[in-house]
Amino acid sequence: MDIQLMYSLLFSLPVPAIIFLLLLFFIYFHPFFSKHSCSKLSKQQQLPKSYPLFGCLFSLVLWTSELFQKSSLSTITLKGPFGKKCVLTRNPSIIKHIVKTRFHIYRKDPTMQFVFSDLLGDGLLLVDGEKWKTQRHFLSHIFHADTFRYRVKSSTIKELSGRLIPLFSRADIDKATLDLQDIFHRLTFDILCQVSFSHDPEYLLPSLPEKPLIDAFETAIKISMRRFTCPSILWKAKKLLNIGSEENLRYAVDVLREYVKKRIAGKVEKFSMQNSSINEGGDFFDRFITRALKYNVVVDEKFVIDTGINFILAGDDTLFSALIWFFWLVSSHPQVEKEIVKEIEEKDDDDLNEMVYTHASICESMRLYPPVPLELKQVTEDDVWPDGTKLKKGMTIFLHVLAMGRSTDLWGSDCEVFRPERWLLKNSTTGNWNFIPRDPFTYPVFQAGPRTCLGKEIAFMQIKLVAATILKRFRIVPLDGFSPIYNSSLTSKIVC
Repeated sequence: MDIQLMYSLLFSLPVPAIIFLLLLFFIYFHPFFSKHSCSKLSKQQQLPKSYPLFGCLFSLVLWTSELFQKSSLSTITLKGPFGKKCVLTRNPSIIKHIVKTRFHIYRKDPTMQFVFSDLLGDGLLLVDGEKWKTQRHFLSHIFHADTFRYRVKSSTIKELSGRLIPLFSRADIDKATLDLQDIFHRLTFDILCQVSFSHDPEYLLPSLPEKPLIDAFETAIKISMRRFTCPSILWKAKKLLNIGSEENLRYAVDVLREYVKKRIAGKVEKFSMQNSSINEGGDFFDRFITRALKYNVVVDEKFVIDTGINFILAGDDTLFSALIWFFWLVSSHPQVEKEIVKEIEEKDDDDLNEMVYTHASICESMRLYPPVPLELKQVTEDDVWPDGTKLKKGMTIFLHVLAMGRSTDLWGSDCEVFRPERWLLKNSTTGNWNFIPRDPFTYPVFQAGPRTCLGKEIAFMQIKLVAATILKRFRIVPLDGFSPIYNSSLTSKIVC
């Protein structure tokens, strides 16, 4: 479907911002949207509240997901002024075409790279081409090492038993209310720093102290995202003058870079002098630096700091997003909670792979609320998609992961329902559940093809550990009348 858009905007706005502002206007005034996209959902299908007029570009994620639902389309092409185009898709065959078949002609969106460059530098989350290929190959050896996964597991168990359980127990005794989103963020950040640098920020202490590093990350992400909808000439001027939001961004990034710099200080010199083999028992950066030295990879300070910030952001932001939505959905569905608890009581921490129903529940939660709801790409040469959509070099592509999870074509008429059983098949002989995975192009929560998330299996392990630790000891009960308000910056969150 092509929607002709005929009015002009500021030339300096990036393409994604222009497209979404135009979409915002036409959702209200275009007859197609009035007829097909803005009708009320039934109470059972009602999506969480969202405030797309406020905040950053990605606050429109849920709104465009509803647009897909009501239009029954799998691909939408938007034409903006001066020939600028943008395509949104939730079609699995097209996802496969982009991330696997024609992977080499779809790069990361340059606007995304530009607005996040101050925070993420030349880390894996932003780079493309040979830089990406080299880093990906280099890091994959670390993520796939059994000793590294064991370190993550042991750090997670230690944080859960030493801090989370006592915190929950005290809250239970005192009949206190906890902000789970804040608690999970403190939990995941503590773990990530311990795994990365063997350093403990101690943000999950009983006193719930100030958390300057988490706040710095949140500030840096929010301001970087605002650049999408701000005329580039404006934020560049503010950056040059070091005023307003750009001054705040610079301060937040300086805090983070100084922290990582302090944590890695001496590691390069230490391992260079030792001329040691790869440190398979150390933290992430022990392994990273010794591997780099062994294979003669240049490890200048900026590259190591960029890697540290990318590693923490990728692991922390997505993990606590997955946790908060998982526990919200489970607490809202008592029968699912009962099945999970039953399974957890039959297993222990060494049987995580046997927690089939829990695994299905996690997958189902991320289907409805994927930690990263939208993926931006740019096509680098003319192309034609399997459905006949024609693309010209330079067009911006939105892979709408959230909309895919709410597609009746892909998940049936009950796609809005949290139902872990859709992932399961019961063995008629034993009565046990068997997990039935979906292909990664229908369920691209962890991306697919060459860019499949390196931390996928580690993430499942950590979520299961948190779920088992909490649910076999406590019941999570939402406050009376609480209804989550969906918000997305880089990841899916709840507005507090």
